[in-house]
Amino acid sequence: MSSTFMGLSIASRGLSSSKIGLATTTSNQSNTDTKGYSRQIVNQTSVGPAAVYSSGLVGGGADVTSVDRVRSDRLDQKYWQENSASNKTATKSSYLSQIESVFSTTDSDSISKELETFNTDLGKLADNTSDTSVRETVLQDAENLCSTLNQTATDLTQLRNDVNSEVNTTVTKINADTKQIADLNKKITVAKASGASTNELEDQRGVVVDDLSGLVGINVTKTDDGALNITTGDTNLVSGNDSTKLECYTVTDKTSDQYGMYGIRNGDTGKDVDTGTSGALGGYLGVRDGNSSESKGIPYYTKQLDTFTQTFAKAFNEGVTSGTTSYNGNADGVGQDGSTDVRFFSYENKSSADLMASGSDTDSVYKNITAANITVSKDVQEDTGKIAAASATGDDGNNDNIADLVKIWGSADVSGNSTVAELYSSIISNVGNASAYAKTESSRQSTITKYIESSRSSVSGVNTNEETTNMNKYQSAYNASASAVTTWNEIYQATLDMVNT
Repeated sequence: MSSTFMGLSIASRGLSSSKIGLATTTSNQSNTDTKGYSRQIVNQTSVGPAAVYSSGLVGGGADVTSVDRVRSDRLDQKYWQENSASNKTATKSSYLSQIESVFSTTDSDSISKELETFNTDLGKLADNTSDTSVRETVLQDAENLCSTLNQTATDLTQLRNDVNSEVNTTVTKINADTKQIADLNKKITVAKASGASTNELEDQRGVVVDDLSGLVGINVTKTDDGALNITTGDTNLVSGNDSTKLECYTVTDKTSDQYGMYGIRNGDTGKDVDTGTSGALGGYLGVRDGNSSESKGIPYYTKQLDTFTQTFAKAFNEGVTSGTTSYNGNADGVGQDGSTDVRFFSYENKSSADLMASGSDTDSVYKNITAANITVSKDVQEDTGKIAAASATGDDGNNDNIADLVKIWGSADVSGNSTVAELYSSIISNVGNASAYAKTESSRQSTITKYIESSRSSVSGVNTNEETTNMNKYQSAYNASASAVTTWNEIYQATLDMVNT
């Protein structure tokens, strides 16, 4: 037969279940705007009749088996993947824009402006080769051009150093996140083993994993005890309760593209760590170290600028053959004092003799010149009469050589089919195209990430209308159970009164 107090027991279970439902709904509503919070739901089941007597046909009411967080592991994994890619493209886009601004400045000291001014005044010198003031102006123009090239190279170097600092900062953030995840892993596994709820702890951990995914590309797996194992590239960042501390060190190998920059290694083993190419860290490393047409970073564009500088200096000094026409350089002409074999451009203020002694052949000589160190040669700095305007000695009106120098700047092909202006413009164009493409990629990736985040939020986020409905539902259930308790109390009281009379 059924228990004498079965009705009261069922009503009490109803009260308890409704109270848990009300508490859970209240918690959901109060955490509507809490970052990373996953809405929680009450899992409730009916209690079957006691299978002791054949007359036990009535169920035992309701019982709450668990309160679970609503979460999609698939969407979490997808979000972490897309968030890593989004942060990489955003980082790359930001720094390519800065590289573009270094090259494409509209200030009066831009390289394009200095080249144009230099060429204009060369033309004026061609019209009056004996004018000392024009020669001084040409010298000043050349020095301004060299100074602007020097500053552009310095700006690129500084930008690379800035990115290098970001690498160090990002590694520090990664270490902080992985340690926190490992600590939360420990708390979660202990709580699960004791039968306690881990919902809030798992939400806290999810927020940290979200942050970590933005810093570096990660692969996340969950163990049976609820811990997360996280890897990046070939390195275990988090394994249960333990985390791997990464550290930065200065690369001293001069053959490495990372020479003078930070390398990343395992703090315990000292071995270099492959952190992959995703996340903000992947973006920083790509911009900092990219030195090929497939990976265009600061070193790539620095090399392009150096190549332009070397090509221009060599053509202006030594002359160039364009198609079937040969144009003399400054070394081929004659100065006002009858000097010959004088180079107009050098590096580090070296003389023509020192420049030509710096390599075993012409090509190796000009490899010593970079955008960072190009200068006007010491010879021309000390005497503008050594600007070789004439093609022969003793002919004051001869301007054949300076005419060639003007053509070397404006019309002669100094590299392939490119003039000096076109050669520099191609660098500007390449940087601009790369920056524009990076912006497009960043925007596209951001849209994908936001869509995944929205999808995840639609599953895990709190809907206030839905929670209001749940509140009314649990309140009604509570009131009904309370009424049942009152009714059964009256029944028991009446029964007792009958027994006592």
